[in-house]
Amino acid sequence: MSDRLIQSQKRLHDSLFELYMQGGLELFQAGTRGLKRDLIIRLETSALTPQKGEIIHFYAVNRWDENDEFDEWAKPSRPLTAEAERVLGVPNSPLDDCRLTYAVLNDFLAFAYAC
Repeated sequence: MSDRLIQSQKRLHDSLFELYMQGGLELFQAGTRGLKRDLIIRLETSALTPQKGEIIHFYAVNRWDENDEFDEWAKPSRPLTAEAERVLGVPNSPLDDCRLTYAVLNDFLAFAYAC
């Protein structure tokens, strides 16, 4: 085996041991998946343009951990138009019981910035 390959394997072993010592067995077993948080974000609005609508559905999921998820609908400040109800497939009535957009947005941002 070449000296370069031996040194590379030693560095890898030392790095994994250091990771184990700092993060414990669980982090070592999780490997890089335990260190990543890549969010897939989907937002739905109450109209086709930002000037006329607002975000009414906040959804995000960590692509490495499906249990790390945020999914909440918000009550728009104005009722959805009939066209918006048709496009979204959501009537106004269930949205009446939801929290206001700004309240959901605050929780969504806290979720997104959580480490």
